[in-house]
Amino acid sequence: MVVDNSTDARNALTDMLLATGAITSKAVEAAFREVPRHLFLLDVRRDRAYSDRAVTIKYNDAGIPISSASQPTMIAQMLEQLAVREGDNALEIGTASGYNAALLAHLVGDTGWVVSVEIEADLAARAEDSLRATGVSQVTVIQGDGRVGFAEGAPYDRVIVTAGAREVAPAWTDQLADGGRLAVPLVSVSGDGMSVMFEKVDGQLEARSGRPCGFVPLRSAPG
Repeated sequence: MVVDNSTDARNALTDMLLATGAITSKAVEAAFREVPRHLFLLDVRRDRAYSDRAVTIKYNDAGIPISSASQPTMIAQMLEQLAVREGDNALEIGTASGYNAALLAHLVGDTGWVVSVEIEADLAARAEDSLRATGVSQVTVIQGDGRVGFAEGAPYDRVIVTAGAREVAPAWTDQLADGGRLAVPLVSVSGDGMSVMFEKVDGQLEARSGRPCGFVPLRSAPG
């Protein structure tokens, strides 16, 4: 296990998110104070890892960003929308660096579980290594197409999508337990839109809240 000496940086970031209102609950505050973001962004300077900015972690051959570690403000706002509870079974679409999965693991606690689906095989492997190195054991990383979710782990109490979607994929609704919550950034072609939190009521999604957002678009496997 790696040694973490980022307490001051984590606390400074968390204090800022509390001051701006991005964090409003004790549970999300505790997760941000505990999880070391820089250990999921090993190629990034410490000061940038704890700045309130998204960090691109992979580009395609044309130099276009295809995966990023989201801005901490956006992460905090979506986790507050999701209201994860201890013991929840959670599904994350888009593992990226693994940092958000680690925050989810802290929120679900020892009695909960997180399944995180990542389309890029190298990112899935790297995130899994980072999660293990930081002592996170209750996350399963699946390499696959996030639009189909992961039916083997369903039903989920909470589903979070960490890339921009044009619509809600049917699998996310199908795999969400009744009474559960789904947080998803619904965006335009440019990546701008709203992070919408839905609650599943009698098999149907009902929108409960929305926040402006910008995200790297969600991608599917060819075919």
